[in-house]
Amino acid sequence: MIKFFRHIRKSLVMENKTSKYFKYAVGEIILVVIGILIALQINNWHEARKQEKQIHTNILSLAKDISIDTLEQNRTTKSLQREIKAGKNIIAIMESETHYISDSLAFILDFNAFTGVYNYPEQTNTWKLLNSSGSLAEFPDTILLRMLQDYYDSYTSLTTNFSESGNQSRLDLRKIKYELFLDADHKKFFPTNTPKPPSKKAYKAIFEDKRILPLCRYINGGANFFEPKFISVQKKAEAIIRYIKLNYKSLKQ
Repeated sequence: MIKFFRHIRKSLVMENKTSKYFKYAVGEIILVVIGILIALQINNWHEARKQEKQIHTNILSLAKDISIDTLEQNRTTKSLQREIKAGKNIIAIMESETHYISDSLAFILDFNAFTGVYNYPEQTNTWKLLNSSGSLAEFPDTILLRMLQDYYDSYTSLTTNFSESGNQSRLDLRKIKYELFLDADHKKFFPTNTPKPPSKKAYKAIFEDKRILPLCRYINGGANFFEPKFISVQKKAEAIIRYIKLNYKSLKQ
């Protein structure tokens, strides 16, 4: 093709057809410019496709992260509901004058439910990457972006406040439990799958230690306070997952 145009240009020069040569030169320049514009357009199209694919990949990654979050949220919600139920049983008994226990094993298992500690592994790598790279400024789905911002703000704040306000009390109660109970008592009900009531001394120690009832009240109050908040955050997470499944079905391929 280049030899063809070169041949035409040479012929026009040799024939001294200046005006025709000038028109030809302009035409050749226009063709070159058009070729460059087409090449740029193709390159821009490829870049746009590449960016779109990356955004889709990030959205799928966010859905995966949040799905993992919901497992932890569900576990926490169930544990808090267990603590709420346990509190209704053991706190009432500890506050009573007689300390009457109708089910000694249920009492000790309820007491033990207050000694669990919560840790939340971070599933925010994709979200942090999008924030740090500035990609959120060009995020194409404003509805999903608002849902994600609301979710991560809520979940981060909730888990931070919950861990900071609740874990220390649970650790304090766990420490007291190991101070008061004999090893033989622990082996009867924790962590065996066939628990048995410990000795009467263990129950007496619970009732006599002045630190235990306030801690149980505090932990139970925290469970009542945080349980609906975890349910609320979990609903936000599930809404995001449903939205992504509904609007990004092609990404499954």
